[in-house]
Amino acid sequence: MFKEIKMLHGKGVWAYREGELTRALEIAPAMGVTHVLYKVGHGAQYRSGMAAVAARIRAAGLIPIGWMWLLLDDPQGEARVAMQAFQDGFDGMVFDTESERCSRRFEQADRLGQFLQIAHVDLNKLYNCSFPNISHHQDLPYDQMNGFCKGGLMPMAYGTFFAPNSTVPHEQQARQVIDEWTYGHYVYWCRRWGHAPPIYPVLGPYHDEHGSVRMGAAEFQLWLDRLAEHGPSFFSVFTAAVINDDLLPLIRAVPLGSGDVPIPTGLQVQVVSPEIGYLNVRPTPSTAQPPIGRLDDGVIVEALESEPSVKAKVGRTGQWLRIRTPAGAEGYVAAWYLRLMEGTPVSKHGLKVLVLSPDVGYLNMRPEPSTARPPITQLDHGEVVISLEPDETTRAKLGQQDRWLHVRTLDGIEGYVYAWYLGIYREPTPGEAISHLVVHSQVGLNIRRGAGLHTDVIWHVPDRSVLEVQEDAVHAGGKVGQDQWIKVRSPSLHTGYVNGLYVQPKTLADKRLPVNDAELPRGECAWIFGIHAAGATTPADFRFLFQGKQKTGWVLFTEAIGDDPNHTGGHDYSMWSDNGYGVIVRLNYGYDQNGTLPVESRYANFARTCARYVQNSRGCHIWIIGNEQNNVREHPGGSAAPIEHITPRRYAKAFNWARQRIKAVQPNAIVVTGAVDPYNTFPWAKEGNRRNRPLEYFQEMLTHIHDLDGIALHTCTHWLDVNLITKPTVFQNAFLQPGTPHEHYYDFQAYRTFAEAIPEKWQDKPIYITETNHWVALDHQPTSREEEKRVGWLNRNVGWVRAAYAEINRWNSTPYAPQIHCLLLYRWTGDQWAIENKQAVQEDFRQALNHDYRWRR
Repeated sequence: MFKEIKMLHGKGVWAYREGELTRALEIAPAMGVTHVLYKVGHGAQYRSGMAAVAARIRAAGLIPIGWMWLLLDDPQGEARVAMQAFQDGFDGMVFDTESERCSRRFEQADRLGQFLQIAHVDLNKLYNCSFPNISHHQDLPYDQMNGFCKGGLMPMAYGTFFAPNSTVPHEQQARQVIDEWTYGHYVYWCRRWGHAPPIYPVLGPYHDEHGSVRMGAAEFQLWLDRLAEHGPSFFSVFTAAVINDDLLPLIRAVPLGSGDVPIPTGLQVQVVSPEIGYLNVRPTPSTAQPPIGRLDDGVIVEALESEPSVKAKVGRTGQWLRIRTPAGAEGYVAAWYLRLMEGTPVSKHGLKVLVLSPDVGYLNMRPEPSTARPPITQLDHGEVVISLEPDETTRAKLGQQDRWLHVRTLDGIEGYVYAWYLGIYREPTPGEAISHLVVHSQVGLNIRRGAGLHTDVIWHVPDRSVLEVQEDAVHAGGKVGQDQWIKVRSPSLHTGYVNGLYVQPKTLADKRLPVNDAELPRGECAWIFGIHAAGATTPADFRFLFQGKQKTGWVLFTEAIGDDPNHTGGHDYSMWSDNGYGVIVRLNYGYDQNGTLPVESRYANFARTCARYVQNSRGCHIWIIGNEQNNVREHPGGSAAPIEHITPRRYAKAFNWARQRIKAVQPNAIVVTGAVDPYNTFPWAKEGNRRNRPLEYFQEMLTHIHDLDGIALHTCTHWLDVNLITKPTVFQNAFLQPGTPHEHYYDFQAYRTFAEAIPEKWQDKPIYITETNHWVALDHQPTSREEEKRVGWLNRNVGWVRAAYAEINRWNSTPYAPQIHCLLLYRWTGDQWAIENKQAVQEDFRQALNHDYRWRR
């Protein structure tokens, strides 16, 4: 039968460093501590001697709770860590879910929960430690973790969100982290989840990552006062080594409350099973696992899903509903044995309205009708939402300034939006053809091999992806919004079926036209043709190739600038930009073993060096930061003796700083992310020979970037074969999981999967494909190690270059596709791929110039 959740009551102190347990036990009485949270594992590695640690904590009259740094590399191994901690005497387990390694590992988090349930671990003693601003970290698997961490949520309300020299007043810092983030985001997400896990905040009384810049008593008291306003039944402080003695009595003096946070309750449903007399409650939405309890006929329970979901499922065969029993336990029941309780308010479906924000591309949704509080989500241009106000009021507000409208998204998020950017949505008329659909599912959408859940998942597309209908367009229109299957094709050319409940028609026509070159700023170009050159001081003038073609193109220069902010380097690129060419400059710390970026401790200097180079240069405003940062050859120390690896989070940190510095000296700058090597999975020696899937590295990198102005990509074929330009070949390496939703394209089509993965908020930003070629100088697949070493262009004109440009033009001509502004041949001069002496390749390029291939806007 069910176990009721037992709320934590008391105060905790965290410890993990060598000798830190002694400090924790020494200060516990002065803090009023009841629990010690001690690190027992890192990923799947369990620390030795933990049974003795638990015994020592208990001997001091305190309750030991274990915690581990979650990686989700090995869900089964990490489940074993939790199981071992319980066996060694710990009374609970906290999963610290903040590592960049956990990004987008939703399936792995689900498997972790499954392993723990199979092992009969008490889920009420599992806790998820999250960032406090959950809405800002939707790449982390918090939905999945909260699904089995029934003990509660431990948001990290740390002072590190504000730098030591921040000008934000201390009280405002405390209010933002505790009131707006820790509790504000919690309430919002509880409404999304449909249930409210207990919340136990974790305070961090310091402002830097190392805990050396600590809060004084007066400042920390502000944080404690804000916390006390919410009446937690339990909170803790991280970590014993950085808690100054003058804070101890302040912590002890904080009164504890009930821990209750007012959350709107869900709909109530009633069990209708008179023939059998009961309804089984199961741990998963299927009959695959045995029941965990029963509900008698007529019992009323609380639904833990959104109102639209509940009303769509109740009474329908094959649907499962997540519920909470009167005793407080949670599980899944067969929805066809349920009915909505009489008196349950049935929400009136108000007017559907359309977001109209073409310039910005999105509209902020806020928790109240003002800009006083941060947005809770963003609505895309063209997105359909439902007004929660009377129809007459809604019509009066649409398109009006200084008016706010209360709305709900199609997936159940409620908030307020500025009515100036709204218009009436016109429902498709019966029989209207629907050619494109847009995904409306926060976690993305599976594409299946056939029309049903019983068929294999072949691909997964992000939320807001645009899908092309591959069946009768009128018939497809009738399936939208229904539990029916529609045949579609993704931008990466994966064809299969999606459920109509998670898509909406793409209502606004794509009216973009090929850009007029004369309207562009100096240093940009309408045509997509171009060549990757070498450094600006290297002879690289290939403009003669454009003679007589009535068009220009693009050039890229790559520069190694070091990290001396006082350098005098820079260059005048006006020879190109003044003559109508688009100019891109890639800024690297160095090349080869020097690293495309310096070590992390030098990122601030590198950012200032980038800004100084930009300030000293003329004729360019498009700057790429680094190159192939996922490839170990580009890491400090190189592949032979790496010093430090450029993780997605590290790259994002360097990029964010560089962009901020560059924008300060050149506000119109287009600062572009470095291109991820789409084919490289070489092990990282400094991180246990970890390998990285390129597409996952790219996705994770983007989640940590604050903002960007453009995205660089690379793509190629592996030998000279025109068919490989359009053929969707895939890696056969087992690590890249061919034939699964995680497969990687092997040749030129790789660009599509990366472009498809760009978040909707940045799909209006330019894409620059800055390197393309065929890898080996062969017209067939290499058959030996010797042939694999023969890299470079073959001096043949077989139409490879023309086919490559035709393919990019095909992409750019596709409705709603993010626009690729250039495809640059690698390269004019400087290494084995130099084409300055390959006349046949040059002629292929000149023949491509006969086409009017321009990007659209």
